[in-house]
Amino acid sequence: MEGHEPIDLKQLLMMTEDLDDLVLEAEKNPIMLKAIIELLSSETSSIKFTATKIIRLLSERTPKCVYPYFDEIVSWMHHTNSFIKWDAIRILANLCAVDVDQKFMMIYDDYFSLLHDQKMITAATVIGNAWKIIEAWPALEREVTCKLLEVPNITYFDKGEPSPECNCIACGHLLDCFDRYFDQSKLQPQILSFATNQLTSSRKAVIKKAERFMKNHSAGV
Repeated sequence: MEGHEPIDLKQLLMMTEDLDDLVLEAEKNPIMLKAIIELLSSETSSIKFTATKIIRLLSERTPKCVYPYFDEIVSWMHHTNSFIKWDAIRILANLCAVDVDQKFMMIYDDYFSLLHDQKMITAATVIGNAWKIIEAWPALEREVTCKLLEVPNITYFDKGEPSPECNCIACGHLLDCFDRYFDQSKLQPQILSFATNQLTSSRKAVIKKAERFMKNHSAGV
């Protein structure tokens, strides 16, 4: 990649069908990785979605490679394009595992404010990755859990209208998240109370999750 013009990278992103190959290449080639990151600031075509996906997959595989670009990825967190925003949420959570400079603490409030985003999918993406942050920073567990427990009272919107259904879906994601770290939580009674309330959800899928959660975690608490 060294010495190539940006168009070469764009052509590569368009032509490569197996993203795993590009992830492996970006892992080995810092110049390529930097070029992919920089592409996001100027690209307007759908290639930018391929670029963010490569960064997300690499952050899952080798977060140390992506960590130097933490600040750039923070800027994507409020991107006007939701797909880029959602990838940023996932990537930043992945980077917590290697956050030796505690950069996440600088964006902590901003990150979890997205639980109140009108789009349920944005909140669900935060919920679905919150356990990674707790795993990296166990001292944050109580505070993060308190923020997550606010979700049942948050109004999400669908086509501009308040959507109780979206809130039910978010609560289903919350059960999955709590299942990841319940044994380590300092707020087990509060989590169980939330799970109990989900037994009367209007969504059958959420009820099934709640039943399974209670079966796995209620004994001995």
